[in-house]
Amino acid sequence: MSSKPEVEGDKLMQRVLHRDPDHGGVLAEITGAQGTSKTASLFSFAKYTLKKYPKEKIFFREQTEAPLQCYKLGEGNFEFFIKESANVTFHDRTKRLKKVEMPYKTFTTYEELYEKARGGIVSIPFFDTVHEWMDFIHYLRSAGEWTTVIIDEMADICPYGSSADLYKKIKDFAGDMGAVRRCMLNVFYNTQSAADIDWRVRKKVMLSIYFRGATAKKTSRVKQHAIDALDVNHKLGNEAWLDMGGEFGKVRFATIFAPDHKHQIEVRRS
Repeated sequence: MSSKPEVEGDKLMQRVLHRDPDHGGVLAEITGAQGTSKTASLFSFAKYTLKKYPKEKIFFREQTEAPLQCYKLGEGNFEFFIKESANVTFHDRTKRLKKVEMPYKTFTTYEELYEKARGGIVSIPFFDTVHEWMDFIHYLRSAGEWTTVIIDEMADICPYGSSADLYKKIKDFAGDMGAVRRCMLNVFYNTQSAADIDWRVRKKVMLSIYFRGATAKKTSRVKQHAIDALDVNHKLGNEAWLDMGGEFGKVRFATIFAPDHKHQIEVRRS
């Protein structure tokens, strides 16, 4: 029999997963200690969307100069896109970072990227700079159909303590984040440290997902001792608290995304 927090957690999760125009999209922030399933939870949302909404386009941000995480989804479930002006290359970490050729598609405009992307597969684009993700998400506001964006390490895109042009750019981006609900746009992001993200973006977060090791927001009804007591289980999956608009509940992300030791590829900028 499920506990009350588990019942409430399931209700909140259904609200997030259901594509209801009356409720709209969601901006979700995922925090927790290293190894507590922050990235795995991102893949859980991607996998659910692939299965439940196969026509919906999904865009996933991979970090550069780090092992690509997308192979955990399984080959055939993702494809790479590289902007023609972006000078990026693929490298094999098992061969002392030797440059390797990987299949990818090119694009020049956000419209072209969106048109080339397909439903039923995760699209992984690489732009001129990581900050260009903000421009692309702005474009997606006008896509006119349900779209999912998944960001691994949001702090790289809109860091705290920026200045000059980047400071203004993040201000505009925060406005976009406040509009995702009305634009049929779901944005899920994780971070090692929420304090590293510009506060103007974090202020727009609708759903907080806390894994063990996370720090509860001062305004959250989820208490720190409850986060500290979350179960970490690498066989059954890790527990997390969901906090959305004052409602909260507990869920377990049961799907395990094991590393693909056969593919140790990373992307580097020249």
